[in-house]
Amino acid sequence: MDAGPADSAVARVKGAVISGRSARGSGASVPLARRPLTNWAAATVLLATACDSRPASDIIHTIHTDSAGIPIATAVTPLWGPGDGWTVDDEPLVEIGSVSGAPEYQFAEVVAAVRLRSGDIVVADYGASELRRYDSEGVFIWSAGREGEGPGEFESLDFVAAMPGDSVVTYDWVLMRIQVFDPDGRLARILRAELPSDIASPGGSAPDRPVGVVDGRLIVRFVEMADVTTTGIVRWINYRLVALDLSDGSATSLIVVGGEEVDLGRRDDGGLDDGRYVFFNLPEFGAAAGPVAVIDTEAWRVRFVSPLDGAIERIIRREVEPPEATDAIYEAHIEGIVRMVAGAGAPAEQVDFVRRMWREYPRAATLPVLRSVHVDASGHLWLAPYYIVGAEPPPFEVFAPDGTWLGAVALPPGLERGFIQYQAPYMEIGTDYVLGVWRDELNVQYVRMYRLNR
Repeated sequence: MDAGPADSAVARVKGAVISGRSARGSGASVPLARRPLTNWAAATVLLATACDSRPASDIIHTIHTDSAGIPIATAVTPLWGPGDGWTVDDEPLVEIGSVSGAPEYQFAEVVAAVRLRSGDIVVADYGASELRRYDSEGVFIWSAGREGEGPGEFESLDFVAAMPGDSVVTYDWVLMRIQVFDPDGRLARILRAELPSDIASPGGSAPDRPVGVVDGRLIVRFVEMADVTTTGIVRWINYRLVALDLSDGSATSLIVVGGEEVDLGRRDDGGLDDGRYVFFNLPEFGAAAGPVAVIDTEAWRVRFVSPLDGAIERIIRREVEPPEATDAIYEAHIEGIVRMVAGAGAPAEQVDFVRRMWREYPRAATLPVLRSVHVDASGHLWLAPYYIVGAEPPPFEVFAPDGTWLGAVALPPGLERGFIQYQAPYMEIGTDYVLGVWRDELNVQYVRMYRLNR
């Protein structure tokens, strides 16, 4: 897999700029010295000197460099000190949902919730094939949609996002179509999610999962078969990010990356079978404001891709070694999966089968570095370090739009993180709120909005 420009960037450092505590939370930068750093070794020496002798206010936090015209931010230490930074309230501002009572407050399977400029909230319920709008206090206003293939109907309501004027856009994976609804829930237009033949892969490109909406474009992940000549642990299916214009449906291919790692084998008939590979690496994507964020979980690196033409606009990176996948971590991971299966009501024999099945899969020697990436409404980047199934999610690491490492922000327990790859509910991070799906001890879904204190 092409490693991209980040790997060679540190060998061609020039015009280095360092971010310091003096610009607390703003992502501002100050010149390091009159003379630019000429190589990464010089930057490392300077960093060591700074950490040993400088006062806390002058500690180097993020090194800003440039490689072939692409800005690169290398995170060293967070900008926020003890007691600084952002927080998310423990108690929600708004909670929508009910175990019993009026049906408009009961959810079957929420996949996303978005806040409109008016303050109202629109929820996409996959299980009910329905959009529901609530006011800023969580009071029901209207619903739209039902199961079906006709206009305004859904076979697979997988996504919702807000648009200017409080219209909303939805995505249907089964029907491969986009539908736009006006503020009153009336269908405004239907667009196809497809690629022209001159852009699509020769083996075919199929729309898969949406990533987000940026500047009037729905960013969708397409899947396409990759050519492979070897078997074993490989990146097999490719992912292509495509920007679909929400005014006319025109498509622009942005970037193609290798998919998840699989244990690929060849059948007797010449076909290919992909098997599970424990602790596999994979790409993840985030989009809400500005460029589209692309990560690969095998390394701590984020590429920001233009939603207009796919050009790489900047890179954020950290020097992080993948942790060892010890036997203890492996066993804890499997038991986390088993608890999840048992919690869904599976009989004992099926739970035991799942445990034995997972122990037969090959596994990586190291863990992935990252788990997911989110972009908030102001263009800040929220990265989740990797954690195993069943573990308590760690705080997000937050970065300013220019790549300056700000610090960590924890979310309330039980709020689902929203991974595109795993098809968990999407989570929206606004300028002063976090909106997502929370589950109680009975596994009942609620839509909750929490205050984000910046």
